[in-house]
Amino acid sequence: MLRKILITFIIVSTSCMVALTLNILDAPTVEAEKTEGTTDISTSPSIVVLAMVMKNFRASLSSELLADASFPLGHKESYSWTNTPPSMGGDRGGIRFGELSEDQLNLFYEVLNAFLSDDGYTKVSLITKDVEMHLSNIRPGFWDPNAYHIALFGNPETDGSWGFQLDGHHLALNFLVHGDEVSIVPAFIGSEPATINGIEVLEDERGNAFTLLNSLDANQKEKAIQTDRRRLQVGPGRSTDPFLNYDYSEFMGIGLKASDMKDTQKENLRNLIKTYVYNLETEFADIWMADIDAGLDDTYFAWIGGTTTDDPIYYRVFNPAVWIEFNNEGGAGGSRRRGRGRANLDHIHTITRSPNGKDYGIFALNHGPKTLLEHYASADHHKIVLELFDYHIAGPQDPDNTETH
Repeated sequence: MLRKILITFIIVSTSCMVALTLNILDAPTVEAEKTEGTTDISTSPSIVVLAMVMKNFRASLSSELLADASFPLGHKESYSWTNTPPSMGGDRGGIRFGELSEDQLNLFYEVLNAFLSDDGYTKVSLITKDVEMHLSNIRPGFWDPNAYHIALFGNPETDGSWGFQLDGHHLALNFLVHGDEVSIVPAFIGSEPATINGIEVLEDERGNAFTLLNSLDANQKEKAIQTDRRRLQVGPGRSTDPFLNYDYSEFMGIGLKASDMKDTQKENLRNLIKTYVYNLETEFADIWMADIDAGLDDTYFAWIGGTTTDDPIYYRVFNPAVWIEFNNEGGAGGSRRRGRGRANLDHIHTITRSPNGKDYGIFALNHGPKTLLEHYASADHHKIVLELFDYHIAGPQDPDNTETH
């Protein structure tokens, strides 16, 4: 983190005067974003760096773009994100990559670089740049690397609580800074193709899962391996997150419990969890991992699918402080080929959340009416809309979704 701090200070120092000038224009927005529960501005060097790179990006925007990107903390836009292709339409909110100049977009990538670990940033960069460009070349207009959206919440100039969302086809990240705390949930990360420029984007997410599975004995595998369909249980929504107030208790007792694992197996489980947690910058991921370790014995590991590296698979990790899902959707370039072989492994979706109520941080509205996705999922006259999803999702709180041995 110290290396990133030094590099980032050098990068952003040249634009500090611009930021000071733009703050004068931003005053009305600042007042409109005041939210009960905000905390004091942190003096932690790491948080200061995060605030600086965000201020630098904000300062690069015109007053119109900044207004379009800005929302109060806790605004419903926080929960409005989807992985449907941009050609499906709908207002994702915020500002598009395509509205930014090359310099402005580079400044936003500096924000991502500061919040993410080296591994996390590599994944995000590959997905938003190379993966989306690959898909765009296959089907221009249907996929578009410029269709990622940025929404800003709160204001680092005036409060210690602020965040941002990156929302697009194969990536949706929700960041929140609250005092000295930093979170990255919910986080949806996917890739199609699975390998781009010779790099397997989610290699460790798959490889570390097989390491854990292959370390289990026959009795443990019998508990871990389930027989239901492969599908995300708590995945992204089409317009508003349907799992904002989700009850994860239905997954208690399903799969292999960590307390029934040997020490080496538990370490394999931790390594798998860390693959997701440490997409966040290490200093903040360490804090999250400490919470996860505190409840490690109460973690459940569930697996659906084949047990060889050529099989499409699904797995889930359910810990009191983290929820992880991985699913091979199959297909290449939008097709949905079934069967065995590497072509059926070319489309991957993952989701990372916090079952202990920390999704979106303290400003989340953990109450309210049924969401739009639940309406679509339950109403017969909207069944056709579900065909627009490019992943399989279980209906929220549907008792039929519980896996059985």
